[in-house]
Amino acid sequence: MISSLRIAGALAGVLLALAVLSPAWGQQQTVLPSETHSSVRSAASVPTQHMPSVDTDALRENAADGEERIGPYRYGTVLETTLTPDQHGVWEQLPSGDWLWRLRLRSEGSVSLSVGFTRFQLPEGAAVYLHGPGDANVRGPYTAADATAGQHWTPIVRGDELIFEMRVPEGQRSAVDLEIGRVVHGFRSLNPSPNRDDLSKSGACNLDVACEEADPWRKQVRSVGRYSFEQGGRAYVCTGALVNNTAQDNTPYFLTAEHCVSSPEVASTMVFYWNYQNPTCRTPGTPQNGRVTDDSRADQTSSGAVLRARYGDTHSDGSITGKPDLSLVEVDDKIPDSYDLYFSGWSRAGTATTRSVTIHHPSGHGKRISFDEDPSDITAYGSSEGGDTHLRIGDWEVGTTEGGSSGAPLYGDNQKIVGVLSGGFAGCGNDGDAEDNNEPDWYGRLAPGFENGDYQSQTLADVLDPKNTGTTTLAGRPQGGGDDQTPPATVDDLTVDSVEVTSMTLQWTAPGDDGDQGTAAEYDIRYSTSRITSKNFRAASSVSNPPSPSPAGTSERHAVEGLTPDSTYYFAIKATDDANNTSSMGTTPSGTFLPDQVPPAPVSDAQLTNINTSAPAVTLSWTATGDDGKQGSASRYHVWYDTNPIQTAADTQAAQQVVRSNSIPAGQQRTVSIEDSDRLQQGQTYYFAIVAEDNAGNRSSLVAPERKAVLAKDIEIEKGGVAAGVGGSMSETQFVLNESQDVRVALYDVLGRRLRVLLDERVREGFERVVQIQTSSLSSGPYFLRFRGEDFVTTRKIVVVK
Repeated sequence: MISSLRIAGALAGVLLALAVLSPAWGQQQTVLPSETHSSVRSAASVPTQHMPSVDTDALRENAADGEERIGPYRYGTVLETTLTPDQHGVWEQLPSGDWLWRLRLRSEGSVSLSVGFTRFQLPEGAAVYLHGPGDANVRGPYTAADATAGQHWTPIVRGDELIFEMRVPEGQRSAVDLEIGRVVHGFRSLNPSPNRDDLSKSGACNLDVACEEADPWRKQVRSVGRYSFEQGGRAYVCTGALVNNTAQDNTPYFLTAEHCVSSPEVASTMVFYWNYQNPTCRTPGTPQNGRVTDDSRADQTSSGAVLRARYGDTHSDGSITGKPDLSLVEVDDKIPDSYDLYFSGWSRAGTATTRSVTIHHPSGHGKRISFDEDPSDITAYGSSEGGDTHLRIGDWEVGTTEGGSSGAPLYGDNQKIVGVLSGGFAGCGNDGDAEDNNEPDWYGRLAPGFENGDYQSQTLADVLDPKNTGTTTLAGRPQGGGDDQTPPATVDDLTVDSVEVTSMTLQWTAPGDDGDQGTAAEYDIRYSTSRITSKNFRAASSVSNPPSPSPAGTSERHAVEGLTPDSTYYFAIKATDDANNTSSMGTTPSGTFLPDQVPPAPVSDAQLTNINTSAPAVTLSWTATGDDGKQGSASRYHVWYDTNPIQTAADTQAAQQVVRSNSIPAGQQRTVSIEDSDRLQQGQTYYFAIVAEDNAGNRSSLVAPERKAVLAKDIEIEKGGVAAGVGGSMSETQFVLNESQDVRVALYDVLGRRLRVLLDERVREGFERVVQIQTSSLSSGPYFLRFRGEDFVTTRKIVVVK
């Protein structure tokens, strides 16, 4: 049974990855204040603050034992402290008059360190830096603008020692209000050195985003990031993705799982790591594929976030059961354009995906990509059926997910985000088998979060659709995409290439991103039974799941399904690029008629409801079928009758036919009477069959009611005979009345003793009735059946033989 990923005092369910971080966090060539003046004291003479002892090995072992195959990835423990420039470290004044404060911090046995400034108030011109001993890669400078809710959390630094420096303008030292209140002691390495990469391994069945399979997803790869955060004295990592909004203003909204970030306090501790991925494609299943990446782009970071919307249960009861586990934050840093990130598009349509892709950071490693070629299912979390909060991925054909992948985006049709990873069982197995990834995952559905929210009454729609457009899908947008003002070229050769029973296939030449160059981001295809103009384009029906654009000049085809036969259709298309520039509308040159080739559905419940043997007349009833299948109204019904059973179309050739026009909508009751004027004859037994026909002449398959009509002139009772009495044998006798009445049939022995009553009820005329006699309990010999009606009494002799 899947874990509900309950989150007790610490957090409990993060499923993401902050991978191996290489030693370059801030400005790689930044010069430290202490290096600008030769007169400052040496770094070795700066006082060292030692943190309390931590059993790193025990923490690492306990964290590994407590994890699910897909579950939280905890990498550190949080040590509380109170370190301030007034009480700790050393101050000295530089020749320029500015002040320099420095502090060394050591936590024995840690594989990485980072800190949370629980007070971070700096005067203008002041800046904080940090680095490891002998580490040329400086993190910072961090200024007053980097504070989030008065706090600031730093990226991690490899090793067990940190050195802080702060430069303060002359005369501003008293304005500094700084406190290091949290120290994250890393016990699982997120950026191990080459000889320590055994401390963190992702499964060897993962697939690097550098592999060619990820080529169609290069933009989305740039959107996904990893982040660290702290809750309840523990440090975790998760995955998420930047998402676009209808204002197209590059606001850095970041979508992830609520079981990772469930409160504004947790959001303020987030540290984001961008573009961390292996630069080459390693072969799945090999030992090299499970090792930490050697990429060194971990210097691209942002710190702090503000919770904007949430829809999940973790904040209230620590579970992922009744809601879709969604959290949306706004990164509280300006992300440099040089990072070249991407704001993913999204879809709130709410349907299951036909194919799925996820991009994630497993076990703290570089970015990976996974593919599922089968349709997903809408279910409850942890279930294969029922509920509607999650999308269930049955198994991954390529790649997998694992601890550290929580919050990863699920991309559906047209490369839009439709959900975020809550949890599951997927993984590579203990032997690293590249194919051992056939367990399910569950992704919280995005669609419900656009209608509901449980943080300050905000929904995803309130944040991601600030213009209140009501759009169901939004294209992605590159960082800095506002400079692109050139729309794709107009599609000027849209035509209907082929016509099927309920579909038409369109064909056109792909435009570009900028005019007829490059590749557009998405298509908007519309159809209507009336001409489409630029004014009514939005009112026309939208084609679901249009194809992703191919490079300019490529011939494109797409089948539009679910069309109504006997209708004329018009089509129109627009193309949009990454910067949300939209082309002019292209249309088909004229309407295309879809001929009606869909027959009505077969009549499913035809039965004889009344027989008048003297008129004579027979009444048949059934549920009306449609024009096209079960939709609309059939135009007419063909009813055949004959003295022989009618089971095939050939049988109708010798039968009598009656045609009845129809105006009854599908689903309502239809009744037809066949009378003597239709050549019914008294004294005959008739069988019937029915076919529905639409106005295009399409006919349903033949259906025959089970019962027959016996237009008896007199009462007809089968003569007696020999009945077997062995085992559980059953003998039968049939009779038909020419007038409805109450009838009682009883069995008697030769001494006139009544043995049992076989039938006692009202019998309708014209319907053959069967009387069953259980003979296994009878001795061999003669017996009598007595039929007594309101105006007749008849006896039939039977002989039981054993």
